[in-house]
Amino acid sequence: MRVQSTPEHTHVSTPASPALDVLKHALFLDFDGTLVDIADRPHAVIVSDALRTLLAALHTVTALALISGRTIADIQSLLGDQFAHIAGVHGHEMKYGGEIRRDEARHSPIPFAAAEIRALQRNDRMPALVEDKGASLALHYRHAPRAEQEVRRIARDIATRRGLRVLEGKMVIELISGPHTKGDALMNFMRTPPFAGRTPIMIGDDITDEHGFRAARAAGGFGILVGAARKTEAAYRLDDPAAVHAWLQAGLAQ
Repeated sequence: MRVQSTPEHTHVSTPASPALDVLKHALFLDFDGTLVDIADRPHAVIVSDALRTLLAALHTVTALALISGRTIADIQSLLGDQFAHIAGVHGHEMKYGGEIRRDEARHSPIPFAAAEIRALQRNDRMPALVEDKGASLALHYRHAPRAEQEVRRIARDIATRRGLRVLEGKMVIELISGPHTKGDALMNFMRTPPFAGRTPIMIGDDITDEHGFRAARAAGGFGILVGAARKTEAAYRLDDPAAVHAWLQAGLAQ
């Protein structure tokens, strides 16, 4: 396993990151592209029994939260419901212990945007796979990469009309209501047990994880980017989900 470091806002690699300390660190993990390889369609990801076992073991010995663009229900359908702390839809949904809180007040524009998208689908003018998350609409085009510019145009046009944010990720463009980010979710967790007083580590692969990297650094911790080196707020880098698993396993074994 090789861990590389990328200083703030550069592509330059430097020495390996600190090892995970389950007694001192607070661990915040993205899902797609970080814990599992990205699939062409969200429901097609493969979650191994070994990964479930690893995460369950970490959950019992350290402060761990999953922070994902997926809904909490989707994460729990893939990993089980044993995780006490999950942020879904970039922080619009928050699970603390057994309680799930949702920011319902800002969802009103989404049904109108969804109606526009359904009309485009009926007329064969929507090249993306549409995922309705309640607080957001994700337009996936991994299966049709040549449609990127058209999907981006559609998303921006609808966002302008409906007062929504456009959040771009890897082969996906999301229309989202409200201001929440993964960084907000991380900071909210850091104010509560068992995270408070620990050093946060955010691990993620996508542009949407940059808010989490920034928040971790602001709270005295650091981010780890998964995948190819690029301009990032993360201090360190791991090559792929397999390298993430190895890094987590090494920390668990100490």
